[in-house]
Amino acid sequence: MESGLRITRRQTAPGVRQVALDGYADMDTAAVLRAALEDEFGATPLPTTLVVDCGELSFCASAGLNELLRGRLTAAGLGVTFQVASPRDQLRRLLRLTETSALLGVRPATEPTPS
Repeated sequence: MESGLRITRRQTAPGVRQVALDGYADMDTAAVLRAALEDEFGATPLPTTLVVDCGELSFCASAGLNELLRGRLTAAGLGVTFQVASPRDQLRRLLRLTETSALLGVRPATEPTPS
């Protein structure tokens, strides 16, 4: 199995930042994902919306899901809208099984909902 997680960041609109994930979010890469999300929450200015694009995320284990949930909790505390966009089948199944789709603001496309 291929390992690693590549993260690309970009601003897609005023106040909206996107973190695109490519690879695997698992126990080996959870710290990388956590650091990337913490960087976004520590940025100046703080985004109003943070979109985590999972369109290229091949696999997400419970450790990766935990980091997404941690990111959502941090975002809520800062008043930032947190969205997970374009999850592939494996992640959609994980979110359905854990009943976390609504909690994570899952969207089929990478464009955020207007706040």
